[in-house]
Formats: sequence, structure tokens, C-alpha cells
Amino acid sequence: MAKPRGYRDADSYKSKDPKKRKAQLLNLKPAKHGWKPAIQIQKKLEKVNIIEFATDKNYLNLSFAERPAQEVILRVLYALPLNLDQQDIFQILTKSKGKYVEGKVKSEAVLALGARAGKSFISSICALFEATRGEYQKYVTKGEFVYICIVATRELQARKIIQENCLRMLEGSPVLRKWIIKSTDLEITLRNYVKIISGPCNSTALRGLPIPCLILDEIAFYRIEGPLADETIFNSLRPRMAQFPNNKLFLISTAGAKQGLFYNFFNQGFRVEDRLTCQASTSFVNPVIPQTFLQKEKIRDPSNHAREFEALFSEKIESFFSFELIERPFTIAGDIKYKSGNNYFMGFDQSGLSGQDRFSLSIGHAEEETVIIDVVRSWTTKDLETILNDIKGLKNEYQINTCLVDRYAIGYVRNSFKKINLEIETRSTLAEIYVIMKSLIMQGKLNLPDRADLKSGMRNTLAVYNKSNQLSIYHERGREGHADELDSVACTISAIMQKIGGTGVRVRSLTTEEEEDDRGWVDIGGPGYGKLLETYHQI
Repeated sequence: MAKPRGYRDADSYKSKDPKKRKAQLLNLKPAKHGWKPAIQIQKKLEKVNIIEFATDKNYLNLSFAERPAQEVILRVLYALPLNLDQQDIFQILTKSKGKYVEGKVKSEAVLALGARAGKSFISSICALFEATRGEYQKYVTKGEFVYICIVATRELQARKIIQENCLRMLEGSPVLRKWIIKSTDLEITLRNYVKIISGPCNSTALRGLPIPCLILDEIAFYRIEGPLADETIFNSLRPRMAQFPNNKLFLISTAGAKQGLFYNFFNQGFRVEDRLTCQASTSFVNPVIPQTFLQKEKIRDPSNHAREFEALFSEKIESFFSFELIERPFTIAGDIKYKSGNNYFMGFDQSGLSGQDRFSLSIGHAEEETVIIDVVRSWTTKDLETILNDIKGLKNEYQINTCLVDRYAIGYVRNSFKKINLEIETRSTLAEIYVIMKSLIMQGKLNLPDRADLKSGMRNTLAVYNKSNQLSIYHERGREGHADELDSVACTISAIMQKIGGTGVRVRSLTTEEEEDDRGWVDIGGPGYGKLLETYHQI
């Protein structure tokens, strides 16, 4: 019988080169009767528990030695035994309200953990573990993929989870890296017909997929995209899990406000038998984070520290600027050159020249009761001399001798600015200067340069309220940064309004580093900030 065109014998695939043939055989696994493909490793993987999967050098090769609380979370989720120390950790994680039954796997997890506690790290381990189980394929048609879905607040965060966490862990494993067929910024395709996919909470790309495992990362902040964004994405994806009897749902986030889907799940969590509900601080879950940093953050902004690092829920969180307000003030194209007769002011949001924050400044002036921002600059360089030279040039061009700065790293800022003959005063809180900026926008008395970073900063600005209904400002980090440029603009506006009066701006001069406390503030003109903040809800 004639062989079809293009037909090849099985032996034709075997290399004639002994070395290459040996390499081919290494990709096969010896079995009782001859050789079986290496994909049979999945059967062994299915017997590996999540801690073995995470710590074995053949798989993820991770360690929980310095972060035992993370191991306890994974152990309880997958019903592994706890020793006495781990039982104590479990009681702290669950506020002594949690119930643990060895051998009974949890189908849901609601984890309210402090910033940098390892939330994305835990999410990635769970995603990879679920992707290698092999139990979900029997619930879809042959050849159809199943999807382990991770939803993030922004596309940038979604890419980080896939590229910097999941893909990096897979590629670092001598066994699992062979499973990768293809990877993109937001998707990893594995040989066992599983795809690990991530996307932002405002995406429609995840809808309609068969999803046995859904991970909602930082879900408390989905509401930045809209008041019901969390419920909308959940309601669209949750039904896609129905065909999988042992599906998994993980809600992992920094504590947000006492509102929305995440808080509702958290609030009822301790009463749901197959749900693990945890609330723990950054320092408890990830002790590697320096205590000196956490203490500085607590001093700088106690309310923000309580929410971000202690995982305590705020009374209310909402977008500070509405969409309509964001569109109003951007009327200027590019810089406005110096004009004789104008009195110019300079404000800064300085960085410590480390991390991702930018050293930012803005320059503005007032024309009658309208504030105009003439220049906005920011630097990603860590070279202080380069920054100072640029500042000196702008200072001289616009004839400015005094500026307004925030209280961060005030010592080195003062000493550095002395070199260029620039005196400093410190601004009041973000809440106070942002209320001024918002009120000017609503009155149509603020003109800003049409810049993407300023618009992004407004979109990422949240109003957070504590039990006393006291306002604080929080910036969600976006693609364009941490709203550093917008903070500098608010600072400049504050300096200008101090001069023209009417808003009760509070400023003070600092002469020594020891003066960095809340004393020495002076109300300048206007009705004072107390009245201004009391009427905030009317704005």
C-alpha cells in the first residue's frame, strides 16, 4: 500500500547523532513497560501538596522561613496539618474567629492584608498550583482550554502578575518551564490545556471563558473604575465557574472602605464554613519589610498607615475628582513663558531619590482670582545635582526665591535648596490643599497644562474617610506614577492662595529638622480650614 505524501516513519524522527539521541531520550520518563512521555510528570504533580509545590527545588523553590504567616494561609486553604506555632499564627490571622478542619479544603479565601504583605506572591502560587492540578480538563470538551484568571486594578499590575510573578516562577523551575508553550504580557499557555490569564478590572476580555479558579487581586480598589466596578466584574465572571465542582475563588486586597464587594465578603466571611477569611498587618505577614519604614509611614500619615499597612478598613472611599471635573481645567498647551509683572510661586513634591516616586515641581501665578499653572516638571533621575541645576534655571527665569514643599525628607531638601539660594516653607496636609484645588476647579478658576500625568493623577486620587469622617487623600499608583506631578501642582496652588487669601491656607517656616511635627501652623486669610473642611461634602 502506497504511503501518503509527506508520510514519515516514527524512526525518521530519531536522531542518528548519538549525543542528540541521548538528549531526546532524556525528555522521556522510564516506566514499568518501556518509555512514557515526560508529560506524565503531571500525575506526580497532582500528588504534590501546595507547600511541596512551592518549596521543592524542582518546582517553585521558594521559602517561607522568614514569612511563616504566608505558609499558614496556604496550608489552611488546602487543608494541610498545622503545628502548634502555626495554629497560633492561624488564630492571629483570623482574629480567633476562624475554624480550621484538617483535610477540609477551602473553596474561597478573603484575605485583607497590608501593603507589601505578599498578596500578589500568594496569588501567583495559588494560580500556578491550580494550573498544574489536571482535574479541570474533564469538565470541558476535549482540546478546549480552561482558564486560571487573575483580575487586577490596572493593566500594568496585571502584566506584573503574569510576567514578574507567574512566568518568572515557571521559568525558574526545571520541571515547569517545559510546560510553557507560549507567553504574552497577559497570558501563559501550558501544555496541559490550561491558560493563566490576567487582565484589568475594566476589561471584557475575560468574559465567556471556562474559569475553574478566579483570583481578584486588590479588589477593594476596583471601584476606582466606577462605583459598581467590583460587582460588575464579579457578576460577569462568577457564572463561568459553575461547571467546575471544585472551583476556587480568591479575593485578596489591601483593606479599602467598609463598602463594596470585598468588604461584604469579608464581613460575612467568618460565618461561611468553606471560606478562609484573614485580616493581618504588613509586618505580621511579611516581617521582611523594614520596621523603620513602617514607623515613618505611621508618623507621616496615621490614617493612611492604618489602612495600608495595618489592614484596617476605612469608613468610606470614593474618587475625589469626578470625570466631569477632570475634564474642566486642562486648557493650557505647553509651558507659559515668564511675563514681567506676574508674581510667580513654586511648589514641590520631592522624592527621596529612591524607589519609583518622581521629584516634581510646578510654577504658577494668579490673575485676579484665577490660578494658572505655567510649568510642570518631574525627574526620574536619581542624580540630585542634575535636578538642582534644572530647578535653579527655572527659579532664576521666573524670579522665585521661596517655595512650598511637603514634609517628606525635609532635611536633605532644605540643605540642597540652600545651595541654589531657594528658601522653603512646608505645606499643610494633602487633604487640605486638595480641597482648595477641587473648589477652584468647581468655580472655573483653575487653568492647568493639558498633560497626561496630571489627568492620570486626578483619576488615581481617592478620598478616604475615617470613623470621625476626617478626610485623607490617597493615590493609587498608575501607569504614569504616583500622582507626584499633581501633588506639586496642589502645593503651588496652596502657595498662591496663601498670597491672594480667601481659603484659609496654613503654612509654616521650618528652620530645623526637629520642627517636623504639627505645631506652628498659622491660618492666613479666609475663614480657616475648619470651616472649609466642614463644608467639603457640599463641594
